[in-house]
Amino acid sequence: MAAGGIAFVLREFGMLQGNAAALLAVIAGYLGAIGVLGWSLRRHGAAGDSTIAATVACDLLFIFASTLASASPDHYYRILILSFFVLHLTESYFGRRHAVFALGAVVGAYGGLLAAVAARGLTPRWPDELWALALFTITSVAFLVQYGSSQRRLERIVELFEDAEQGDFTNAYDLAADHAPDAITRVGRAYNRVRVQLASMVLTDPLTGCLNRRGLDQAMAREIARSARAGSELSLIAFDLDHFKHINDSYGHLAGDVVLRDFGALLVQIARAGDMVARTGGEEFSILLPDTDPAGAYRAGVRVCDSVRSHHFLVNGKRVQVTISVGVVSVSGAAHDAAGTSLKARADEALYAAKRGGRDRVRVWNDGLASLESETPPDGAVIAPSDGLHSALNAS
Repeated sequence: MAAGGIAFVLREFGMLQGNAAALLAVIAGYLGAIGVLGWSLRRHGAAGDSTIAATVACDLLFIFASTLASASPDHYYRILILSFFVLHLTESYFGRRHAVFALGAVVGAYGGLLAAVAARGLTPRWPDELWALALFTITSVAFLVQYGSSQRRLERIVELFEDAEQGDFTNAYDLAADHAPDAITRVGRAYNRVRVQLASMVLTDPLTGCLNRRGLDQAMAREIARSARAGSELSLIAFDLDHFKHINDSYGHLAGDVVLRDFGALLVQIARAGDMVARTGGEEFSILLPDTDPAGAYRAGVRVCDSVRSHHFLVNGKRVQVTISVGVVSVSGAAHDAAGTSLKARADEALYAAKRGGRDRVRVWNDGLASLESETPPDGAVIAPSDGLHSALNAS
């Protein structure tokens, strides 16, 4: 539109050839067509493929018509120059497919225009015209390839930052895919450098070094999806330090932090390589166990319970003995709908059942958990009993 207006002004000052009335008619027709397309867009609320194609065609028709109305055949190459801007805008706003359509339309229409000029008895400078058309095509194809690649890489970086905004740092920018490193590559490399640090800040509990609640939620979502695909079992164990308030009140919060840190380290030491340990609350921890059935999860809970009972936590130079309550739940590969929410809720139910049952014990979630005393552990295992000891102090 701006090019048409400038052409009209130059025509009025005698600096361009052509018919002023025809040029005004072209400008008026273009404004009318754009107005109709704008009205259609407002009416339907979204631009479909047909609307986008009509808009691109409108721009190209305006370039061809305004050039024909203001220039002699010797200067029709201006069409190719102006069309390149349309091509650039189409690729930027509408994508590769519509840009390829625009390129094909320009090449075909320009070739048709040269044939029409020849049919009128005027002889185009064929070598120059064909060379100009070939240069336009080669330059446009190179631009679409390069620009499209840059757009896809930028979109990938945007996706990585959007994932990071949600706390997901699973994926890194693929530097190996950048065959010609440039500024975008440097941005991707910078993201990869800070990715591990960001993940540690967002997904890790700073006190214990275990996963935090968000980290556990993400790990659980991944494992539930994987378990559903494989048809395998997934287990979650919830832990709560018994009478932890007593430690804070008696020895101070710094001493309580020492116990929490030591307990987290003990869980990491006991857990298998593929298990995920998390601190989900003040004195609440969890272990997510992939490919683990209820019996295996129960045995793991008992093992942690026994290890904590026999472990002496060193606080202010003194040894403090602590017990834990444990809740265990498992889900099979055939029952993963909303499993993340149900796993956590059921593990908490089993944990609270263990606390109500006297603490220092393991409870396995089942449908009859309300009848706590009638619950039996899987495979004949024995529920860890409470020995009545919640904390004891011994001289170091």
